[in-house]
Amino acid sequence: MAQQKTAGINQTSIPPFVRQGDQPLVGFQLFNNSKKDWTGTIHFQLVDTLQDQPVDGWFFNQQGNQYFTIEPAKKEWIEFPIHIPFEFNKPTAWELRIKTDTSTLFTTGNLQLEPWKYAAEATTAASDPEGPIVVKKTKRLITKDGRTREELLTDNATVRIGDTPLVEIEMTKSKSRKIILIEQWPAGTQPNMVRTLSTHTGASKVLQLSQEELQLEWLSATDMPLKISYQLIARYTGWFQIPPAVVSGDELPTPFIRSSYSSLHIEQRKLP
Repeated sequence: MAQQKTAGINQTSIPPFVRQGDQPLVGFQLFNNSKKDWTGTIHFQLVDTLQDQPVDGWFFNQQGNQYFTIEPAKKEWIEFPIHIPFEFNKPTAWELRIKTDTSTLFTTGNLQLEPWKYAAEATTAASDPEGPIVVKKTKRLITKDGRTREELLTDNATVRIGDTPLVEIEMTKSKSRKIILIEQWPAGTQPNMVRTLSTHTGASKVLQLSQEELQLEWLSATDMPLKISYQLIARYTGWFQIPPAVVSGDELPTPFIRSSYSSLHIEQRKLP
């Protein structure tokens, strides 16, 4: 029979991908099932896997070494704030070492970096007042006394782990009957497309769905605005950019039209 561990890592909190400019809080929940305090040091490091060299300076990993003490029968989260650099795009891995007087625990994984294409562009996209306009809104759903209302989330708004913000995308003044929508969401969230993706006007067909992007064909037989919505689930703590919605079509005045972009702060849910 395998011997059960008395102390170690219970959970990890690392987004499946991050974008340049994001500021995730990489987290590890440690547990202690022994009858005495578990004390040691925890070391978090980022490594360029091509050169096999540490790159903590690139990621502002200034709290990579921490001391910990976990009481018997307790669990504790330890977090490492990092900044994803714009100038770095090499394959990157993370390594975690937990050292005590009697043992060393080691674990590792990949940190998937995705580009941020809008670093040199203004938050609000330039647009022709007479031409098509794409608007993307993120809203908080608040339920009280059996009623649900929507609250618009402004730039850098805060939500908590487990919250389910609503995303709405609307395109107006378009004369194109067929467009392609490319939609991306913050790295700290997960879209609930299967249950919540809804086409309010026009018709739509999913062309591609990955962990960071949706490609949708949008069809309309009238001049009504095109509108879809879906819900996100906040999964990982940190500060994350909300990418713009981007549309393309043969009859649009420019190859691509995008909405504004913003950001979202996700924090742990506070216990009552």
